[in-house]
This record gives sequence, structure tokens and C-alpha cells, in this order.
Amino acid sequence: MYYLNGRIEKEEILSNDFFYGESIFETMYGKKMKIFFLEEHLERLKKSMEFLGISNKIDFYKLIDEFIKQHKEIDEFIFKIQVSSENLYMKLEKFQGREAEKGIEVSFVNGLYQNELGFLKSGNYLGNIMARKNLKGFEGIFLNRLGQITEGTISNLFFIKNDVIYTPSLDLNILSGITRKIIIKLAKINEIEVQEGHFYRKDIEEAEAIFFTNSLMKKGLLWVSKLGNLEFKKVEKIHKLEKEYLKMLDDMI
Repeated sequence: MYYLNGRIEKEEILSNDFFYGESIFETMYGKKMKIFFLEEHLERLKKSMEFLGISNKIDFYKLIDEFIKQHKEIDEFIFKIQVSSENLYMKLEKFQGREAEKGIEVSFVNGLYQNELGFLKSGNYLGNIMARKNLKGFEGIFLNRLGQITEGTISNLFFIKNDVIYTPSLDLNILSGITRKIIIKLAKINEIEVQEGHFYRKDIEEAEAIFFTNSLMKKGLLWVSKLGNLEFKKVEKIHKLEKEYLKMLDDMI
């Protein structure tokens, strides 16, 4: 016998992925029935499914195409897919946009460390949720137990110093963000040096500029105007990356 939201059920309705977060998800941005970087997102999804031992016999492209065609009235949208061993969930909703022309305020995450399984975009998101509840500002910066900066609570982290863009390396168990990869590619195409590595709190506090990347950030990134008592500016390299990212999206439609 089971109880769920006021109803008594004879059979279990929910599965272990609900109880224990054993699922994988991807959230994507789309426009005019086109999901940007769909192939990259699905490649990451399938690798994560393999890591968790979730069987993959699904034609995701066909399934997603049929689903989004039912929502032609929504011009700009967010698409989410979540997969477990027992369930497949999809959602499409109007894109509200993450934009901040005046920059965002951020803070360091206190009391919680970087998730050791941060490289998986899994349904086990409690650490990130708890971190966000105590933030001062829009986004937070995680540290690991060695004091190294890793990533944001919902995004990848970059900072600029001496004309070089720096970002924590993937061997720190951070998420291999799709937009992170695109921004690095665009930077290199435009002859902007990018260095991946291990950095500490003082490195980012001494930076000239900071920004975060995420698929749902309308220009691919959000720049930081304030971190604690420190103030930052939107430097030319950030303007350039925004412009190149939006041009790439326009060329894909």
C-alpha cells in the first residue's frame, strides 16, 4: 500500500530515480523549432547514460523532433529531457531569457564543496540547490576541498587577467559545459588565448573580469559586475565573445 499526494495506491507509482536522483538531464535553448547544439547535448547525455548503466535504445532525434513540432506556436523556447532506467521525461516551455546588461552579482559558496560527481548532469542536484539558497547575488563560485575554484552552481566559470582567459580544467570533476566548449572555441578562433588549469580564490579576486557560461544565457554568458566587495567591468573580450556567439546562433537558424 502506498500514499501519494492524498491518494492511496495499491502499486508503486514512483521509481528509484525519483527517490535517489539516479537520472541524467539536459537543458537546451531553441528558436524557430531549432534546438541549438542538439548533437552536442545528446552526445553528453548518452555518455552519462552509459556511465550510469542506463540502456540506450532510444531514437532521441526522432522523439525530440516529433515533440517540438507539437509546439510550433512557441518561437523561442527551453527544452529539457531527463532520462533514467525507468522513465523518459521531456518539457518545452517559453524562454524567458537570462540576460543582465548591467552584469550580475556573485559570491563564493560557503559551507558546501564542489560535487565529486559534478561532471554528471544528474538529477542529484541537492548540493547545487542548497548552495543557491544561501547566495548573495545571481550565481555562486564553488571551491573544492583543496581550495581550488571549480564552477558555478548552474554554470561554468571564466576569468580574464593580462589579456588571457582562464577557466578551471575538466579534471576537477566539473561539468563539461556545451557553451563552455563553444566559448573556448570562439576565443581561439579570434586569437584570444585561453588557459585551462587549477586556480584559487586569490586568482579570481585579482582578475580584471569574470563571466559564467550556460546554454540558457541568451548571449552564451553573463558577466560579473560584483563579487563581494570587488567590482568588475565588462571588458572588450566579453563584448567580442557575446557578438560571435550570437552570430553563430543566427547562422544556425
